[in-house]
Amino acid sequence: MKNKSAASPCAFVVFFKKLPQLLLAGLLFSIPMAACTAIFAAAAFLSGFNNILVWGLGIIPATIFLPGLVMVIRKYAVEKCFVPVVSTFFKAVKDNLKTFLIHGLIIYAICACSSFAIMYYYTMAQKDIVYGYIMTIYVLFTAVLAIMLFYVPLMSVTYELKLKDIYKNSLLLVFGKILWNLLTLIMVAVVCAGAFFTLVFAKGALFPVAVTLVAALCPLLINYIIISMVSKGMQENVGSFVNVITEPEPIDEERLAAASTNTSDEYIFINGRMVKNPSFHSEK
Repeated sequence: MKNKSAASPCAFVVFFKKLPQLLLAGLLFSIPMAACTAIFAAAAFLSGFNNILVWGLGIIPATIFLPGLVMVIRKYAVEKCFVPVVSTFFKAVKDNLKTFLIHGLIIYAICACSSFAIMYYYTMAQKDIVYGYIMTIYVLFTAVLAIMLFYVPLMSVTYELKLKDIYKNSLLLVFGKILWNLLTLIMVAVVCAGAFFTLVFAKGALFPVAVTLVAALCPLLINYIIISMVSKGMQENVGSFVNVITEPEPIDEERLAAASTNTSDEYIFINGRMVKNPSFHSEK
């Protein structure tokens, strides 16, 4: 259901006006993500391989729910089209299941390799400053990959592109909108830092509350910021998806004439549209 005004509100305003609906979409993603993380965390603990790389395997199955969140946010924040949340969410999940399972594998590989490499070079830099320079280069490389991943989910649910074209276009957009992308990265980093310090400083009974709030809000906030920030540049370079008007099929005059002679109804259904019956005469 569309609900547009002549002057569409900005994404910031929409976020607060439609917060309950957006929170629902966020929870539809956060709950499966938390469940997947818990399953792999338990498996890591029981197997003895208790480290963040094993915990992170939950990213792979959780990513199949990401298109639902991305689609709802795109509709609300960018298109200002306030669709039903649950049906829109699960339709997007169904339509993009295979693609996002592959994205999940790629995202996990990027996160795992980057985390391991940065920790390794950081440790080695304590002994030799050369490794500090290498770590700096790798951090910059990781930032490029992170910004590329800003575009991948939105591009996947919006355009019918091959997987290689999605990643190629996303990588090109990293450098095509460099300043805007850096601003987006900083905003996402601020949200992540806020979540981190919330967990660090929450003590006792407040810790479960902090964990719940972070798990419920962070994916929504991060994706809302990213989609709101990068959608304009993506449309300028790949193709617009906002206010695209599809021309209605022309009315078949012969079918209209045939239908109008067989009914006295005021409106008749022709070519998928309800039109006024030219033969109808109201009784006075």
